[in-house]
Amino acid sequence: MEAIKAEFVITGGARRDQDKIMTIMKQAWTITRQDLRNNPYVLLWTLLFTMYLGFTISFVVSIELGKSGALNPAADFVMLVLTPFLGFIYNHRTFKYLQEDSYTHMLAFLRTLPILVSAVIMSRIQQAILAFVGNSVVFFMLLFTLSGTLRVYAGPGFFISFALTWIGYGMLIQALYIYLEFLRRGKAYFWLSLVIMVICGMISVIVRIYGANLVSITAVFIKEWQLLSPVMWGALAMGSLAILVSYRITLRRLVRRDLA
Repeated sequence: MEAIKAEFVITGGARRDQDKIMTIMKQAWTITRQDLRNNPYVLLWTLLFTMYLGFTISFVVSIELGKSGALNPAADFVMLVLTPFLGFIYNHRTFKYLQEDSYTHMLAFLRTLPILVSAVIMSRIQQAILAFVGNSVVFFMLLFTLSGTLRVYAGPGFFISFALTWIGYGMLIQALYIYLEFLRRGKAYFWLSLVIMVICGMISVIVRIYGANLVSITAVFIKEWQLLSPVMWGALAMGSLAILVSYRITLRRLVRRDLA
């Protein structure tokens, strides 16, 4: 954190003359870069957790879409709950948010620096994008490799479209997590995260009651349309829009938030 402060003090004067958008992006990237540097094991922890998610979901999906054709809602539930987690970089702050209210403390420190509030939020979005790109490669490779049922739809077009569809959904829910990180304390963040999981469970059960399954429907529909799938493009559009809306609302409310 001190490294961030030193860098902003040195370069703050020159950046005031730059375009505002470029200033936001550069300041955000400074925060992102220093955050990664200050957590030397962050990539290892993130890789291990992503591999855990990939192993877990691949076996559940294999059971779900197996020869028995059972419509157990387990696959829908784990995909709905865990896919948004691909947008996290797993460091000390992520694991200690409940015990230490680490997000609030981080915001209180960053507020003392000569940086724009919008840059702080943009840094979180940058980290989410980096996480989705890196984590999704590992996650979906494991999912397609270990889940024999998904391999029957073999083809790069299907794999890419299936992954991007669920990434779009993950971005949608990640937008909610970004909002909660910046505007709620650790305990409230925890309980509201549980509410999101309960809602995902309810959706899974409702879909099951109607004799359907989101994972299988996604796979069958994408098999037909491949990279032209309106489901994929719709999911990505909704996810991107949700991130933008989350950014705007969070920015407006974070300026007025009391971090004491």
